[in-house]
Amino acid sequence: MILQGFDPEKFCLHPGHFDNQSNLHGINHTYRVMCHVLYLGQALLFEREIKLAFSAAFIHDMSRKHDGFCQHHGLWASRQKLPLFKDFFLSQGINSFQLEEISASVRNHSEGFDLQKNDPFWKTAALLKDADALDRIRLGVGNLRIEFLRFPATEQFVPFANALFQSSDQHQINSFSQMFALTLQHQHLIKFS
Repeated sequence: MILQGFDPEKFCLHPGHFDNQSNLHGINHTYRVMCHVLYLGQALLFEREIKLAFSAAFIHDMSRKHDGFCQHHGLWASRQKLPLFKDFFLSQGINSFQLEEISASVRNHSEGFDLQKNDPFWKTAALLKDADALDRIRLGVGNLRIEFLRFPATEQFVPFANALFQSSDQHQINSFSQMFALTLQHQHLIKFS
């Protein structure tokens, strides 16, 4: 997948980016969500939303204070982490208006409601939420609730999400490209009805 002026390989996570050092919401989870954004966004024929949701996924859990239920960590990440990565995002071809869309999507990912479908940021926020939801597979049976997904196509990614989690869970992933390489082993599991 080629997104003009945008290089997913440059999105490098480090433990110091995260306020709460966590295996549950840390580097591996974040890289999986970023992969889900790419694949799901491509399946939905999104283009501009992919790079924005991908950027939002990069920072979405960085401001968590704990692994428990929290509806505020998206707001905190929007306020604390987005400014830290603003220049990097701009270097990836994202403009100032799109930074607002990233911010809104990061905030909304942890809120207990979805943006309205007529909101100009809805697609990006919904893509991030569904990509994040796919990795709920890591929490055990019953935690990925199909009825809460925003796009019907997302359900087709559940076997892929499970396989990606199983193949990456016990490994220290050091780069996005390392996680993306694991996705290539499981692409055959993505089937659309």
